[in-house]
Amino acid sequence: MSNTTYQPIADYVRAYLLRTAKSGDPRYGERRATARYWHTLNVLRNVELILDGEGSDATIRQICEIGALFHDVDSYTVAHSDHGIRGAETATRFLTKAGYAPEIVSAVGRAVRDHNYDFDDDRPAAEQVAEMMKTLPHASLIVLDADLLDKIGVSNIMAAMIQMGRTDKHAYEAAQELTEGWPLERAHFWHDLLTTKTGREMGRQRFAFYQSFLEQVKGEIVMRDPFAVVAAVGG
Repeated sequence: MSNTTYQPIADYVRAYLLRTAKSGDPRYGERRATARYWHTLNVLRNVELILDGEGSDATIRQICEIGALFHDVDSYTVAHSDHGIRGAETATRFLTKAGYAPEIVSAVGRAVRDHNYDFDDDRPAAEQVAEMMKTLPHASLIVLDADLLDKIGVSNIMAAMIQMGRTDKHAYEAAQELTEGWPLERAHFWHDLLTTKTGREMGRQRFAFYQSFLEQVKGEIVMRDPFAVVAAVGG
């Protein structure tokens, strides 16, 4: 994709995220909007990698690339459960005004809406994957996979470390959480929900790196004190 092909969309999404995030959170809104925009760029890159691997045609490529740019545009205007629906409306308005073909506008809106799939931690991943593959268009699956892939591997590690750093954890405490807690649990969950052939291949590679990183952490960082005081020493 040319750096200038979707420049107007990128400019709009960046400004929209900043405006809406700051409106709801004047103190930290800019930081949150910046993080969300760079996540969007990661998703766009993942979309392009999946499109190349799937051998997708020009129409699917256009739908998915635009869908990636718009997928989280309304992260700060509604509840998270509704941001896909609202984002589809925002994308539809912008693309219609910009003169995109109605079929492209409709397909992009569907991809943006579908990426916010209602995953259920209590349902088997295989069951949910089968359901998505049966009910969602291929373009929606590509955008959905691209979003999930940014929550596995390096991105997951960095996001977890940043979040844990804000809680003033020591290195050994962060290592414990990273190797035993929610970051690994969530990465495993998202990995199992990938649907496209290329997305699954990318997910396996990223999750394998994540696991190898955790093994390195376990080998280098002592996470439990072998000399912990278990009882008061008498005088």
